[in-house]
Amino acid sequence: MSDKLQTLELEEETPKRGYVTLGINTSEDNIRYCYALACSIKICDPEASITLIVDKGQLGNVQSFYEHAFDYMIELPYGNSAHKDGFHGMNLWQVFYATPYEETIYVDYDTLFINVDIQTLWDTMASGTGSISVPKNAYSYRNFPALPMWRFEYENAYKLPKYWYNLIYFRKSSEVAREWFKMADPVMQNWRDVYNHVFPNKKPEYFQKNLLGNVITHFVDHTNEIGVQLNNHYDLHSQSHGAFPDPNEIPKNWTDMLNYWVTDKAKIQIENSIISSGIIHYSDETFLSDEVVDVFRTNLTQRLQER
Repeated sequence: MSDKLQTLELEEETPKRGYVTLGINTSEDNIRYCYALACSIKICDPEASITLIVDKGQLGNVQSFYEHAFDYMIELPYGNSAHKDGFHGMNLWQVFYATPYEETIYVDYDTLFINVDIQTLWDTMASGTGSISVPKNAYSYRNFPALPMWRFEYENAYKLPKYWYNLIYFRKSSEVAREWFKMADPVMQNWRDVYNHVFPNKKPEYFQKNLLGNVITHFVDHTNEIGVQLNNHYDLHSQSHGAFPDPNEIPKNWTDMLNYWVTDKAKIQIENSIISSGIIHYSDETFLSDEVVDVFRTNLTQRLQER
């Protein structure tokens, strides 16, 4: 592993802006999702700086053929707080303390960038308070607004904010951002107690990072400031498509109910709809086959050769 990936000794050379993502390995190779994400970002912007955050003591276990897509690799500063539950989104609060950048966009590992105008993305995400922002809207694969009925079932029932936290912009020097991530620490680590407190009647049965993100925003009272409008943000979660009137009929994985292809040029076709540009939160790990990873690896290689 290169010294560049192991350390951040030359802090004065660290870019002001960059992306971070969490790659917590279990018995499976979860870094491959982060790798595909990193390739997709660098296809859009070869100069982008991307940091992979891994479990404490696990830097040496990241396979070497992934390294070229990342500029830095950093360990979780406080260790894996999800080691008992296995819900690795519980570590989201540590991103604030781990990032090497002054301005950061955190991206969920199960996300892909396709023909994204990177400058517009940064301008938009920083256009709110300039402290911390998340998308307040998303589209389904058919380019219609994602339906909030089931995607935000508990938020609707308990009058909570309805935002997406697969993409989080924050400025490290901001006290507002620090406050949000400081609150995220106890909320994420004690999510069962939070559920019992916030949802006195019907409550979720398992850890839901996006729901807890909305709880955090409610707790710190920044509901009206944190959301920004993105015109190219897609949420492919099976609950976002409006295909079933009864939530009990919705399959866990959207890939079980929809046909899909990824072209050699990294465009995504789902049924008769093509997504040729956007930030795609696919949220279904079965989507990212080895063939799809190869598409983004190949496109990045070609992009770098064209420079």
